[in-house]
Amino acid sequence: MNWTSRRNLLLGVCLFMLAGLSLRLAWMQLLQADKYREIADFNRIRMLPITAPRGRILDRKGIDLVRNRPSFTVSVLPADFRGEAPRARLASALAIDSSSLIERMRRRPGLPLEPVGIQRDADMRTIARLEERIEQFPGIIIANEPVREYPSATWGGHVLGYVREVNEEDMKRTDKTGARLRGSIGATGLEKRYDDIIRGIDGISYRQINAYGQMLGPMPGYPAVAPTPGDDVMLGLDDGLQRLGDSLLSEYPAGTIVALDIKTGEVLCLVTRPGFDANSFSGGMSSSAWEVLRDDPLKPLLNRAVMGLYTAGSTAKLLTAASALESGAASENTTYRGCGGGYRFGNRVFKCWKPGGHGVQSMLGAIQNSCNVYFYQQGSAVGLEVWSRYAKMAGFGRPTGLDLPSENSGIVPTKEYLDKVRGKGGWGPGVMLNFAIGQGEFTVTPLQVVMFYAALANNGVAMKPHILKASRTPGSDWRYVEPEEAYDLKYKRSTLAILTEGCRRVVQYGTAARINDDKVRMAGKTGTAQNPHGNDHAWFAGWAPYENPQIAVCALVENAGHGSTYAAPICFEIAKQYLYPPPPDTTKPVQLDSLPASVTAPTASATY
Repeated sequence: MNWTSRRNLLLGVCLFMLAGLSLRLAWMQLLQADKYREIADFNRIRMLPITAPRGRILDRKGIDLVRNRPSFTVSVLPADFRGEAPRARLASALAIDSSSLIERMRRRPGLPLEPVGIQRDADMRTIARLEERIEQFPGIIIANEPVREYPSATWGGHVLGYVREVNEEDMKRTDKTGARLRGSIGATGLEKRYDDIIRGIDGISYRQINAYGQMLGPMPGYPAVAPTPGDDVMLGLDDGLQRLGDSLLSEYPAGTIVALDIKTGEVLCLVTRPGFDANSFSGGMSSSAWEVLRDDPLKPLLNRAVMGLYTAGSTAKLLTAASALESGAASENTTYRGCGGGYRFGNRVFKCWKPGGHGVQSMLGAIQNSCNVYFYQQGSAVGLEVWSRYAKMAGFGRPTGLDLPSENSGIVPTKEYLDKVRGKGGWGPGVMLNFAIGQGEFTVTPLQVVMFYAALANNGVAMKPHILKASRTPGSDWRYVEPEEAYDLKYKRSTLAILTEGCRRVVQYGTAARINDDKVRMAGKTGTAQNPHGNDHAWFAGWAPYENPQIAVCALVENAGHGSTYAAPICFEIAKQYLYPPPPDTTKPVQLDSLPASVTAPTASATY
């Protein structure tokens, strides 16, 4: 092959290679431009979430119960945070174990650009230490994120709840639209129940990084997407009543108070002791601290008002009286064998709380004096089938529908139930003696009891209890919850008249005479429930004022003794402060600027 031929061949090869290269470049730049632009952006742009502030939680007067406070969160991007040396340096700077840092990063493999929170609510000294050596920590993110701040009083944990980090299971749930992995989500209480409206929607910021994974600032041409704040919510709770209730229970190991607006069902007060500080969950709780809280024998995580199951004691005698009156088994003037301190049934003597007895008395006298012997006989006259039917009509044995998670139903014993737990033939008509005075397998929650007494005061109608009063999107008007009927006892007027008169006499002349007050004019029923694990539980449930009922309140004090001594005074103080509130504390800042003038008057309906 001569030189000319070799030259032409070489030129052809070069032209072929140049054409191939041109085609490859055209294919890459025109047909696969988006792919390579994405790769380039991956190398220089990071999308970081901007945490949306959760909505505030206010009491019925506009006082902040839960708000957000600024805090610093230290996170890393796994794509940029590689190597043992940076991990060791960061663990040392944060004073945490290096293995725990690595373990936290491994919890979500396959998402190298998803920020991993390493330390929440970091202090300023830690942040300053990191900022001084920021070049040593590629992929580190120091963000100012809002953290929930709860009341210092321990009642907040049970009602308001707390938030936790979003996990993979949360992301699979269809009702968590807008939730972000490792963002915040309501874990318990109202934070959980209304998380979908309180949470808000996170925004996005675009940050430019260099070849070392260090943040250089906002990416030009990529405007940030602002977060959408969550809705504010207003509760029916009164902060003053909450604080008073917490104080009244503070001298006892365990107990609870529930108060309702009789006409609307709004929960005015819900306090449980012992409680826990929800703020301890804001920055993340250690496993050892959680174990102490979980294993406490007094069960501070238990919301006794809605989850605690108790025998109702003598507060159930009004239910027995109602079932007797409505079924025709007794009338107002019915008398039985006189009370001499006990009642023999078969081979057993069932005692009255008063050793000397009450003698012969009518129904009103038996309610006033809380005579066990009278109600033993009345329960026997009514019978299990009738009594259990009226107990269910009064809302016992099922959840009330309160807008808090994990409400217990309680137990209304029936023939089928007793056959199951005691076996057929393992029980007889004597069980009604216990049920008639609120003992035995008949168990209730304090919320169910206060609803029953609210119904007695409200012509037999119990309103569905709800803690949420209203909600609003920032910049809009309040959307109020529409009151809803829970059940109607459908008692005859004569029955309601006898029962309410009996409750009035309890306070004016009977077992709760110590709280008789011409101004508050309370009515209700004391109770002392037997407790196999210690001293008796003290009960009181009632309403005020007697003639124009506004507030129904119930108190249960565990292991305290007589309801007349311990529970009744608590209910009296709650009712008194609600009806005659103290003058406002002028030393505290007013927080009503965001509320309409007619804050207590619902003008629109929105049910949650």
